[in-house]
Amino acid sequence: MQEISLLNSVIGPVMRGPSSSHCAAPYMMARLVRQLSTSNGEVLEKAEIRFDPRGSFAPVYQAQSSDENFAAGLANVALTDPGFRDVLGKVSKGEGFTFAVSITDLSRNNHANRVDLELLVKQADGTVRTDAYQGASVGGGMFYIDQMNGQNVYLTGKTAVVFVYGPDIGAQTQNLVSLAGENNQLLGSDITTIVTAGGTATERLEVSLQRVPDRNVLAKLRATAGVDQVLVADAAQYPVCATDDLFSTTDGVLDVVKDHNGSLSDTALALEALRLGLGRDETRQLFVERAQLMLRVVDEGFAAREADNVMRFLTLRARRVRDANLPAGLGGSVLQDAIAGALAAMERDSNRGLVVAAPTAGSAGVVPGTLYGLVRHGIDIEGATDALQVMALIGAVFAARGTFAAECGGCSVETGASAAMAAAGVVQAYGGSAEQCFDAASMCLMNTLGLVCDPVGGDVEIPCHARNVAGVSHAYSSAMAVIAGFDAVLGYDELVDQTVKIGSMMHPDLRCTARGGCAATKTAQKMVEEVTANLQ
Repeated sequence: MQEISLLNSVIGPVMRGPSSSHCAAPYMMARLVRQLSTSNGEVLEKAEIRFDPRGSFAPVYQAQSSDENFAAGLANVALTDPGFRDVLGKVSKGEGFTFAVSITDLSRNNHANRVDLELLVKQADGTVRTDAYQGASVGGGMFYIDQMNGQNVYLTGKTAVVFVYGPDIGAQTQNLVSLAGENNQLLGSDITTIVTAGGTATERLEVSLQRVPDRNVLAKLRATAGVDQVLVADAAQYPVCATDDLFSTTDGVLDVVKDHNGSLSDTALALEALRLGLGRDETRQLFVERAQLMLRVVDEGFAAREADNVMRFLTLRARRVRDANLPAGLGGSVLQDAIAGALAAMERDSNRGLVVAAPTAGSAGVVPGTLYGLVRHGIDIEGATDALQVMALIGAVFAARGTFAAECGGCSVETGASAAMAAAGVVQAYGGSAEQCFDAASMCLMNTLGLVCDPVGGDVEIPCHARNVAGVSHAYSSAMAVIAGFDAVLGYDELVDQTVKIGSMMHPDLRCTARGGCAATKTAQKMVEEVTANLQ
């Protein structure tokens, strides 16, 4: 089973904050557990988020606004809400509900991005219930919840979900599934025997759907004889309607290309339409909108004012880079615009603006910057969208074989992966073949093996903005070399595998903990000390 979606997992999610692992996933996890815990009219009274001191959340959750995103998700505030950034301050003071973060040993700590969530909710009868969830952020905004009140679950937010509890649900499974899926698309169901907190055995039916059932359907489910409880949560992103293995190998993708007249872009569109259960035209429009959003983010970055800058270490430089008069023969206008575009997107990212993780927030400038360079120099929005589809497909093969979480693989799985994606898109834009797209991506990966993740002070500023500049430059130079006839020789799949392997061999201090690399230099440590002192 494979749930990787191009729009959800690779050129998404749309999010706020500097890290998809530490911002996008926390927001979606929090909304998911809130919906489950308040499915029957309960009111959230208190939420406590717990991080393990040895994990990656603990040292950076404030600098990377994980707490802000957990709080907003629990408050059910939309990403586009003007008051999004005010939520944390309010709930930290107990306005609406009480919110707190604690650093403590977790009973299950098998992933760097593990988190426990405890919610206290007031029930209709006035009593207070405690709900406990466990889960992890796994990179690129993807996540899973694998424990719910001691029950084993596996919730990824890729579909809407309905849980139906009762002592003899199994005998009614067919009728309950049919009812839950009324005027909906059924995506799966499962029946499990569980033991409640009181020690009583009962049965749990889990139904996966394209969308949450309407109120009438939910009322019928709750009124069904033998049903004790119904919990429901919507999909966190576009619902995944097909779990076929679509992206695991380069050869597998190239085989499908043959059915689309050799077009890697058309192949990407067809595979994503299958994944989301949508028509080709509807899926294409989603890609167009995503490309337009990325370009809008860049424009907003250029329009930003220094007075509104909340970065701790950097000033706004994107507009200056775009408008600079460079010496003749140095670089080129396409690359200069692409670099400036990458900086503009990263400056929105670091200032908690709305951005697109592509595939992560730490590398959110590479793909938009590359697209900006293309559209500024002769590629129209349709061509840019074709390029974006190819970028997404290259990233999907990476995700199928590895991870986008820098906590697991260093920056090689963030800006390394995004540079590979962008390089393939540039090749597409300038008429290269599907094989050349993968070749350019390979070239990027072989040159970023072992790239560490070392954010100064835990902020996605230094060296992250510079790494995005390098990622764009790397993408264009790799595409140029391949189109000109250079052969990367080593296959993309092999290089993805080595990227992941080498990432796992890195010392933990080099994987997004702000304890090594650039973060450990004397200058960086002094900067952090000065900024920290100014806040006290």
